[in-house]
Amino acid sequence: MKIQGQFLWINIIGGIAVLGGYVYALLAHPILRGQIWGGVPEAWRTWITTSMFIAAIGYCFAMYYLIFNEGLNLKYFWGKVDNTIMRVLLILFLFSAALWIHSTFSYLELPNSNSWHLIRFELWVTALSILLMTIGLATATGVQQSLLFNFSVLGLGLISFHCLVFDAILWISKFPRSVF
Repeated sequence: MKIQGQFLWINIIGGIAVLGGYVYALLAHPILRGQIWGGVPEAWRTWITTSMFIAAIGYCFAMYYLIFNEGLNLKYFWGKVDNTIMRVLLILFLFSAALWIHSTFSYLELPNSNSWHLIRFELWVTALSILLMTIGLATATGVQQSLLFNFSVLGLGLISFHCLVFDAILWISKFPRSVF
């Protein structure tokens, strides 16, 4: 299968796992779902939710560029690696993004240090894998469609910012931890 097809299937399967997992987890835990924000102030939630949707649009644009344009034909990280690294990073990103909500509900039901460390690990893997994809694309060589390329880098930058700042740093720092 061509790399474009692989990226498309990874996104379809990973997207279903992420979004379907969110829906399932939220429906399966109606009593606890209000606690998923942790200690994030109510006034910030609208901004963070808006950022989430903007980040998702940016991600979709970047994936469109990678899959249906020249994006997967580039050489990443200053021309040193091919698209294999991007495929690995994409799988890590989607896999970890799909898991954290389930780990969080597990932690809310039965708080323990292992669950808390797992949540932090999953959110940091999510943030760092998409950040590395952003850096890889931003430093790619062989770009011909510079406008599409720039918007794709911006799109990945937006989701990287959201995952790193709002999820891995802010959410983790604000989430109340039980005494273990």
